[in-house]
Amino acid sequence: MAFPSTLLLALAPTICSAATLRNASPTALPQFHVQDQWKLGGKGGWGFLALDPAAHRLYIPRTNRVMVVDTDTGKLLGEVQGMKNIREIALDDSGKYGFITDPTDGSAGFVHVFDRSSFNVIASVPTGAVPNAIAFDPYSKSIIAFNSHSHSATVIDTATNQVTATIPLSSRPGSAVADGNGAVFATLPSNGEIVRIDVVAKKVSVTWQLAPCTGPTGLAIDSVHHQLFTACEDHKLVTINLETGHATAIADAPPNAGDIDFDVQHNLLFVADASGTVSIFRRESLLKYLRIQQVKTQPGARTMAVSQKDAKAYLVTSQFGKNTGPVSEELQFRPTPIPDTFSVIIVGR
Repeated sequence: MAFPSTLLLALAPTICSAATLRNASPTALPQFHVQDQWKLGGKGGWGFLALDPAAHRLYIPRTNRVMVVDTDTGKLLGEVQGMKNIREIALDDSGKYGFITDPTDGSAGFVHVFDRSSFNVIASVPTGAVPNAIAFDPYSKSIIAFNSHSHSATVIDTATNQVTATIPLSSRPGSAVADGNGAVFATLPSNGEIVRIDVVAKKVSVTWQLAPCTGPTGLAIDSVHHQLFTACEDHKLVTINLETGHATAIADAPPNAGDIDFDVQHNLLFVADASGTVSIFRRESLLKYLRIQQVKTQPGARTMAVSQKDAKAYLVTSQFGKNTGPVSEELQFRPTPIPDTFSVIIVGR
């Protein structure tokens, strides 16, 4: 099977000593802490965040709309509206367009394309059933949407907003990330696997078993040093070598771990969990990670995006209460977001 030349270059062995990694992260740094909290309010739940550091914007899915927030001021710039049940957002590298997965009511799935200047939806592309995770591949200028119920990935050409392929998967996909060189990686939680999709060839090029890691959840990538990171159901943090697929446990993961993100510039791994804690690990070498801090945020703040520019973590949550509406007994006692208590928490140093 042929890979793009840039992908072969990206997968070439990298020699990176512990000293080099430590030199990239000065030891005498201020402690991480909650720097600010922006109270945005509004009704509805929320999906996965998309951060655009260059434009100073944070994109937040809120059930039927996307809130667009200025990260310099914490103010709401506007909303992308006209959707039903949105999950996740990907941004292209032109600075012009965003792409949103929308499972609607489960009977039809779409990727909505919106203009990042006007906040208008300009196209809706049909996908498989219940699209969730989504990634943009800058090498092929493609969007890949991962369909939970149809166990597939939909490939969309961003120049035409047309579907160019549907790639079958062996089970339900979870999180996904792109390496920027023609490959997209996705977890298959029930199989304990990660697949690598060759976007140009439009097929799964390799499948890696992560044993003893089971139920991989969030996914982060360091393309420079050819590493993936995920948290497992057995409360382990694991790194995966992108050349061999070998998985190595590097630390303990918190219970109910949520989003995981890696800051390549500062060699920092961030893990958010449902209790309202951000665990921060510093990479000492490729297989050695030291937990340097745990920052208390707010219960439920497990949805997170980290800026590669300044190592700031943006988390979202709300206050929770008992559901008093006409629902089942199970839903009645499930923690429910209280309207108008939604906020963004900023952890930095």
